[in-house]
Amino acid sequence: MDRVLAFDQWLFLFLNHLPHTGLSNLLALTLSGVGTAGIIWFIMTAILFLKEQKKDHRFFLPFVLSGGTSWAVVELVLKPLFGRIRPTELMGAIIVGSGSDGFSFPSGHATIAFAMATVLAHKEPKWRWVFISLAVLISLSRIYLGKHYPLDVIMGGLIGTAIGFLSRIVTQKHVQA
Repeated sequence: MDRVLAFDQWLFLFLNHLPHTGLSNLLALTLSGVGTAGIIWFIMTAILFLKEQKKDHRFFLPFVLSGGTSWAVVELVLKPLFGRIRPTELMGAIIVGSGSDGFSFPSGHATIAFAMATVLAHKEPKWRWVFISLAVLISLSRIYLGKHYPLDVIMGGLIGTAIGFLSRIVTQKHVQA
């Protein structure tokens, strides 16, 4: 496990030390900002709902379930369980913006982004790559900004994808019952 964490730290420093310019910092801060609390995902969900011809209010069920479950699993269970400290300037991290509170593993931004992208991709398959690309960019912004290690983001993405998939299944069975 020490080798995995050492590689994770090395990869973090490599990605985190990519050139930082005013424009790249602004882009990463914007991506991270719209990913906070799943804001961009809920906006896109509302737009999709308004676009739907048949206004079925159960449309929101998988989104609310995946967003709420992602937050609860990450913030209430996994972060306290693992207690991984976030990257610091002492270890060589370039921290852009204000510091983040709490633990690092897994990334809540990545978890929510991939959970919501999974649900949205199911609802609008022709936009699948847009949703997945946005989830990846939000997740990578967290490393660039010095808030998370790559392993935090990778595991957040995997957990989020699973939550999004399960949310779809649970809500489909609930609607059919």
